[in-house]
Amino acid sequence: MEAWLSTMEALFEYVYTLEKDKVRLVSHYLEGSARSWWMRVKNGRSLDPATMSWEAFRELLLMEYFPESDKQKIKEDFRKLRQGNRTVQEYERELSHMVDCIPGLVHGDRDRAEVFERGLRPKIFKIIHALQLKTYEEVLDRALWVERGNTIAREEREAFERDKDKEKSKKRLAGGSARQSSSKRPPRYPKSQ
Repeated sequence: MEAWLSTMEALFEYVYTLEKDKVRLVSHYLEGSARSWWMRVKNGRSLDPATMSWEAFRELLLMEYFPESDKQKIKEDFRKLRQGNRTVQEYERELSHMVDCIPGLVHGDRDRAEVFERGLRPKIFKIIHALQLKTYEEVLDRALWVERGNTIAREEREAFERDKDKEKSKKRLAGGSARQSSSKRPPRYPKSQ
């Protein structure tokens, strides 16, 4: 169900879809037990699909069709989620996937920003935390910038070290060849008188 919802959301981006049309469009494609469930929800709660938000529909659908054991596993993984060796973008993708799967996992943009910030690698976290950013978008943007800056600095440091090593090698070779050529000459002894 989750993959199907993701496909529908991708379609919304590809074919511009008004917010008011999303629920009606998606509910049209429900089949079998999902279609029966939607009819019960609509009739039982006297909901009007035209006024229901996409987020509310998505939440209802996931609550119905996302197994509780999967929800518990995602909640557990979410509590342990850290950037680790991943890029900021990979970490963000996993966090967003979890948040999208379980409605109510985070409570608003600020909560999402704090959760994301706490899971960042310590080197990035220190800088981002000091900036005291308020929105998730700001935290993500700055984390990407910091990561890029760290990457550039590391690459420059590594290039500097390689150049330094090359210079040492050249000096050793130059110094070593001078000694070798002098060692091939016959030794000089003072002339005996």
